[in-house]
Amino acid sequence: MNQPGSMQHSFLSADAARSSGNFWLYQSLGWSLFALLQLLLVGADQPLTLSSLTPALLLLALAICGTLPLRLLFRRLRRRPRSTAATLGWLFGAPLLLSICVDVSHYLLLWPLSQLHPTLNGVFDAQPLGAKTPFLLPLYIFWSSLYLTLSRQLDIRAAEQAKLGSELRLQQSQLQILLAQLSPHFMFNCINNIRALILEDPQAARSMLAHFADMLRYQIDADQQVLVPLRSELAVLKDYAALLHIQFEQRLQLDYQIDPSCLSRLLPKLTLQLLFENAVKHGISLQPQGGRISLQINALDAVGWQIRMRNSGQLQVSTATTSENNSENNTGSGLSNLRQRLALIFGEKATLQLQQQADEVVATLQILAAPRETTQLATDQHSSTENLR
Repeated sequence: MNQPGSMQHSFLSADAARSSGNFWLYQSLGWSLFALLQLLLVGADQPLTLSSLTPALLLLALAICGTLPLRLLFRRLRRRPRSTAATLGWLFGAPLLLSICVDVSHYLLLWPLSQLHPTLNGVFDAQPLGAKTPFLLPLYIFWSSLYLTLSRQLDIRAAEQAKLGSELRLQQSQLQILLAQLSPHFMFNCINNIRALILEDPQAARSMLAHFADMLRYQIDADQQVLVPLRSELAVLKDYAALLHIQFEQRLQLDYQIDPSCLSRLLPKLTLQLLFENAVKHGISLQPQGGRISLQINALDAVGWQIRMRNSGQLQVSTATTSENNSENNTGSGLSNLRQRLALIFGEKATLQLQQQADEVVATLQILAAPRETTQLATDQHSSTENLR
């Protein structure tokens, strides 16, 4: 598995190269239009020759070089919040100063060229000092306005991704807390079952210990995993069912109908165990004759899928209703915990409902979207946006 540092470094390197390439792409396109405009202006007054194009090419090179310190200035100014008046002052003041500097540089560089090439004397005389400032000033003001506008959009995007990163980090912490709440409850039930059988049936107790060890290994090996593939959940469910089958014997029957295409799909850890435990605790264990639990899992489309667990019994609610809130109040903290994890991972694209259908209680879990992005990826994306400015 990639380490966070190496993953972040790869994102930063890729985005830095991409942002630098985009800047120079926009520069090339914009200044190519400026060069075309100069070409049309020069060609309208005189034939296009080396001597007539030299001042225009020199001005183009100086104008492009001038945007680099201007970009550096605005990047530094954006690091601290400033008033609107201060921003406008820099927006007009910096281009004015730069226009004057480029104008003076153009004049000073063109003068020695005119001394080396007599044909440039007339061109130099037609380029008096200060003649280019009125032409460059609106150009630089436009460039500055466009740069600041695009930078503002990137700042907004960075702020949104920072907020998203914070939310996902909070969600990840909440998921780990909720998952930690499951483990003691899960182990407590298993240990109680083993303790009850040690004196009555040592062989059955040893068998239960073996299954319990497998489930404990599952929790330890996947300690930091919030999502696990369905095939892993099915394996731990069978271990748990074997434990309970020793306790309930023929009173507990379990059958499976699993769509193979769903085996690699991800769901919150211990989901099936919670649904199964709820079916046993609030259904099978309350009936002297026991009952059957049926697990059906099928794909709805390329992303969506459905888990349905049926058990004999009656939904324990004060009135006949399928309300999620009412049913949750009577099924303990396990399903409430699961609903919270589903909401954090899938948002509104995952639902868990309990319904009474004839003499069966049906728990239906529908997942209609892929899990949300991981915290690390969101953090990397947030960090990488710093290079897009």
